[in-house]
Amino acid sequence: MAPRYRLFALLAETQPDGAALARRLTDLDAEALLELAADVVDASADVRSSWEGPLDASGKYYWSEDSTEDLTGWIVAQGEAFWRAAVGASDEQLMALAPEYHRERADGRSARWNGRTPHLGGLVHAAYTARFADVEDYFDGLARVLDARAGDHA
Repeated sequence: MAPRYRLFALLAETQPDGAALARRLTDLDAEALLELAADVVDASADVRSSWEGPLDASGKYYWSEDSTEDLTGWIVAQGEAFWRAAVGASDEQLMALAPEYHRERADGRSARWNGRTPHLGGLVHAAYTARFADVEDYFDGLARVLDARAGDHA
């Protein structure tokens, strides 16, 4: 089973309670948090690489890297079934999800979470830096884990 599935098991355990997810992260050690962060990066990239933003529904512009990363992270946080349906999605399929994403950002109400969808990367980063910042820089650790995974696939 691919490493990213640990992420989806954790989401299945805690959804729809974002506070439960945050509490659960405090139980994980430094390496598990870095692996989870890498899961978020990998699962998001499976939907769409951030530098290949989808063409907006108006057909006038492509989404920026930051906007694409926010959208794909939001998709991952919806859970495995929602994510699976979006893996490799076309521009049109991603843009069909955009209205729900924008509505939630505007009113803070998620269809699958109590309140707003948790920002997975931010939660993992906060959990790591609160307890392990003196062990290894978060971004250095994340890069190390991602590099090791890339080596595993070479």
